[in-house]
Amino acid sequence: MITQKESDRCWIGREFLGELLYKHFLVSIPLIFDLLPVYGRDNKAVLGLMLQTIFKLQPKYHQDLRVGLQYLQSTFKTIQQRIETDRIDGNAATSSALNDLAIYALDCCSCLSLLVELYPEVRPICVDLALEQSISNFYDNTIVLLYKNIFTMDNESPYLVHLNAARMELLAAFRGILNLQLETILEKPEASLLPADKFLCILTECLSDPIFVRDYQRHYPVERDLDILKQACQGVDSFKLDFVQNAYCSGENGLTNGHDDAEFPEDDESFGEAAGGIAEEVEPGPSAAPTQQELTPEQQIEANVRKVLDILPDLGDGYVRKILARYEDVEQAIAAVLEGNLPPDLAEADPSEPYIPPDKLDNFYMETGIERLNIYDGDEFDVLVHDKIKGVMKKGKGMPGQPKNLKELLDDKSHVQEMKDRYQEYSNVCDEYDDEYDDSYDAMAESESKTIRLSKQMRNALVDELDDEEDEEDDEAEEQSGSAANGGKKPLDFCENPEVLRQRAEERRRSKYQARGGGGPPAAGGGQNRDVVGKAKGQGQDKDVLANRKHKNENKSSRANHNRKQGATFKRNKGMIPR
Repeated sequence: MITQKESDRCWIGREFLGELLYKHFLVSIPLIFDLLPVYGRDNKAVLGLMLQTIFKLQPKYHQDLRVGLQYLQSTFKTIQQRIETDRIDGNAATSSALNDLAIYALDCCSCLSLLVELYPEVRPICVDLALEQSISNFYDNTIVLLYKNIFTMDNESPYLVHLNAARMELLAAFRGILNLQLETILEKPEASLLPADKFLCILTECLSDPIFVRDYQRHYPVERDLDILKQACQGVDSFKLDFVQNAYCSGENGLTNGHDDAEFPEDDESFGEAAGGIAEEVEPGPSAAPTQQELTPEQQIEANVRKVLDILPDLGDGYVRKILARYEDVEQAIAAVLEGNLPPDLAEADPSEPYIPPDKLDNFYMETGIERLNIYDGDEFDVLVHDKIKGVMKKGKGMPGQPKNLKELLDDKSHVQEMKDRYQEYSNVCDEYDDEYDDSYDAMAESESKTIRLSKQMRNALVDELDDEEDEEDDEAEEQSGSAANGGKKPLDFCENPEVLRQRAEERRRSKYQARGGGGPPAAGGGQNRDVVGKAKGQGQDKDVLANRKHKNENKSSRANHNRKQGATFKRNKGMIPR
């Protein structure tokens, strides 16, 4: 179907053939993704030639291939979300659903691996999409969790072999994408600094996925690649190089996890032999931990608590410890919880109770009798020993009892509280001396009352006299109101009448415009008419009015038509607004 030239007389143009294949969907990216897992293993040469020819005939397939790889990335995330959602919601997935996810994961992984192998030109697109990080994340989180769920239901399930095959496909795809940087370094050693830095960055980003890093190091040792970088690229950052080498090659980083002797399956036939590979990661065997006789009592309790929490993760570790203290065997404790046969005190306890370890200082006090190890023991200012200490414990700004801000300082009413007791004592004093007055005090009080009455009469007479004078002044002001029409200020006025002031200012303004020949009334001497108002709209305007409007528009910006500061100063000086 993609053959361009059949014979000398049977051929078709390259551009026309490419457009024909693309326009009529004779070949598409979904079709290629279906052909890869079906024919990619046994017909690599033919299928590889077909891919090379298709992408040469029609470059538009490259953009579709990028979209297909993005969809593959989203598929990885979808599978992971599906498994994590079932785990969080507590809805255990059925065996058939898990098996379908295993087949789907294997199909996606094999398709990606064969695409990278048969069409190497796709690797730059994978680097642009950061597909390496998606591979390591999917490997470390989704594949392992899916294997654990299937292994829990059936440890002899044939789908475990499919998951191991998916692991191999992912590692091969990651290796193929990473080889792009090594090939670039070997082709152009003089311009290998950027590819070398990209190579180290990819390996560094994958360190967040320890299971993937461990398996990749076993199958594709990183030491060889780092030796190539050291020999071909002289300017590579030695710090990054040493960091990656220590992270992947050193057994002290905990990535080996006690499985250094394990080997990855090399071909399809040995997948069944390696079916327990991930099971060792998920369910560590007895050889990975000390024997029962080697554990201390506290370690044995911790191990039993972990066993119970693996099966009943919703319980608190403190509650589990109480149950284990009542039952001798872990299986009996788990059976009692599941069957609801717990004693009344444990049944009524909080199942989510956490475990609070005992304080080491309390044990030290029980052994030695010394309550605390503190250099301030016995100090009178030690707040940890004495409930009430001498002195003042200052916290924050200011001293206790003082105002904290300006508002509290101005609103201080402490003097009122201080004088309250003193004024209350006055009533007691008056009660004590009620019966001790004599005639001399009465005579003195009578003379004082006369003096007070006399002074009140004199004050009233003076007030009456002042009122009469004010009335006379008001009458005189009313008589002179005619003369004050020109804006004169009355003696008792707070300020001049604003209406009079505005009228006076309007007269000054009108006289000024008339003197200049403006739009106001014409001057007495017959000045030039500066009318800009004219007639009503729609009745036509005179030639002089139009000229005056033009002159006004051209010269109106020479000086502002208002001055807020000057006007405010004028009003303040005249007493129109408060200062």
